[in-house]
Amino acid sequence: MTDAPEDTVSLFSAPTPEPCAEYALVLMAMGVPCRLVSVGSEFHLEVYATDAQRARKQLLLYIDENNGPSAGAPPPPKIMDGMVSAAVYIIALLILNILQRDHLFSVNWLEAGVSHAAAVRDGEWWRVVTALGLHTDTAHLFSNIFFGAVFIFLAGELLGWGFTLSGIVFGGALGNLVNAWVQSPNHQSIGASTAVFAAVGLLAAYSWSLRTGRLKRWVPLGAAVAFLAFIGMGGERTDVFAHVTGLGAGCLFGFAFGALDARIRISGRHKGYLGILAGMFFVLAWGVALRA
Repeated sequence: MTDAPEDTVSLFSAPTPEPCAEYALVLMAMGVPCRLVSVGSEFHLEVYATDAQRARKQLLLYIDENNGPSAGAPPPPKIMDGMVSAAVYIIALLILNILQRDHLFSVNWLEAGVSHAAAVRDGEWWRVVTALGLHTDTAHLFSNIFFGAVFIFLAGELLGWGFTLSGIVFGGALGNLVNAWVQSPNHQSIGASTAVFAAVGLLAAYSWSLRTGRLKRWVPLGAAVAFLAFIGMGGERTDVFAHVTGLGAGCLFGFAFGALDARIRISGRHKGYLGILAGMFFVLAWGVALRA
């Protein structure tokens, strides 16, 4: 811009001309007149005062587009969120194991919380939640603690602890609910494995939503199915269909959370509220179970 009048403003300054020149190219591409001037030891990018608002908007859009995370790129890992998610999961299972093992408060915790298909169909909804915290023996418990902690930690890193805990509680409960309606009326189911596979589905589906390219997008879902086939299909007392429904429910929540994050960008604080709600729902289910 030559022979500029006095009504110009400086939009940006830097000790070297390169950044100003870069932004000048952006403005010229958008049809905004500008010039690069040297004032003392600094370089300034100036525009007409009447163009200043439009120019600032274009530069902010350019900076946001180039400095923010690119489309399809995963957010930076949140290690503390992963640790919180795994810790809450482990502590909850250990506490319930002690209550179940010692029949504390003179309660048969197994009988009160088992997911009995006929009872669930008769309206005892809480059983699909309470069954997630019960186990038949120590080996069953520690198997779910080990695998669950790994996948819940990874999910917590990627999604945040709020999305992760809500996904495994609501996803696990949904998986048990579908399982109860599909199985025979006398079918009984317990164990956190449904929630573990919900965590696997949650992680896979959310990762799918972040990826671009046909092959790359399907890798996480393929890995989840492979894990199901390798771990979830064997064992004498394995409830295979509960694993399948848990994985499917986790995928539903993973897709939903991915879509929400892409369109709304929910803050960590609001994700935390959802995690607290899931914890309250789990406690409520046990409260109803003990009263019943």
